[in-house]
Amino acid sequence: MKKLFLLLFLISNSAWSYPKHLEVWFLSNDRTTFLDSVLPKTQYGPMTAKLQCQQMGEYCFDPQVGLYKVGEGDKVQEEIDYQAMDKLEKHENIDPASSIDREMIKCDKDSSFFDVFCGKAKKLKVGKKPKLEIWVDISSTMKQVDFNGFDQMCMRESFLRGLNNKCPLNQKMKVYMFDESRKELGAFDRVCLNAGLNQVKRIMRDIKTSKADNLIIITDIFEASEKFVNFIEFEAKGIARGTEKPVYAKDLKKDIDRMTKMCK
Repeated sequence: MKKLFLLLFLISNSAWSYPKHLEVWFLSNDRTTFLDSVLPKTQYGPMTAKLQCQQMGEYCFDPQVGLYKVGEGDKVQEEIDYQAMDKLEKHENIDPASSIDREMIKCDKDSSFFDVFCGKAKKLKVGKKPKLEIWVDISSTMKQVDFNGFDQMCMRESFLRGLNNKCPLNQKMKVYMFDESRKELGAFDRVCLNAGLNQVKRIMRDIKTSKADNLIIITDIFEASEKFVNFIEFEAKGIARGTEKPVYAKDLKKDIDRMTKMCK
């Protein structure tokens, strides 16, 4: 019985890979900047911008809240349940069995139209896996620790562009942005979006299955729960930066040289 339990324990643990080297940077609000005086105070924190209503019929749309009805004093009266709305919609014109994804590469000589994708499908050449992965938080709370104005580059973008000169994207490093889900980065300016929420449980799950040699995660101090920090330090054998001594967004550039060594 003991042998069986030990075997099951080893099997369950072997399902997790974990990165070889892990660092999670929890950025704090640098109160020496001009942000406190620029951005108005709201119920969400000292540096969260006001709701921006983009009129959509009888509703408003705000990147951080989504679709909502306006109540008294321009406050949110009712948030819209997208899942409920989606269930009410009927998609009778779409046949999932013959969607564009399935028909895209079909080369039918008798067809009356020309498919630009016909004959274009090729096997991808798989190169060496980049040694450095960086996951960048783009959720709304990041605005409180890394925001230089809507027309200015945030420090996360500046850091990635500087690092890209020494560790080219998709050659020597992979970059992902995350809120409630994680997506591979296509453009550096997207890391300054600051909208939506994130889920620590999902981040922990993704860390467990990561096969990265060196994984750096940039998030904010609001995500530094005791459970998450303990997971980083004791289970994943990683480093949690910014929990004892504050780390600011302006400090990111100082790590470019050190990160360069990780991507070689």
